[in-house]
Amino acid sequence: MDGLVTNLQAQVMGQDYQPIPGLYAAGEIAGGTHGAVRLGSCAITDCVVFGRIAGQEVAKEEASA
Repeated sequence: MDGLVTNLQAQVMGQDYQPIPGLYAAGEIAGGTHGAVRLGSCAITDCVVFGRIAGQEVAKEEASA
């Protein structure tokens, strides 16, 4: 129950721990601290919150392009 490493802006981090430009992740694809109970408890909130963050960050990126 692991996934891509992300930062607080939902950006996917590369092997050098730097954000990969234009790549965002949220939900089950993003790694987390919940282990085997990923879909239980507060994990659903984590998925929703980071989904919103990812969407907002993409919108900012598009607006500045």
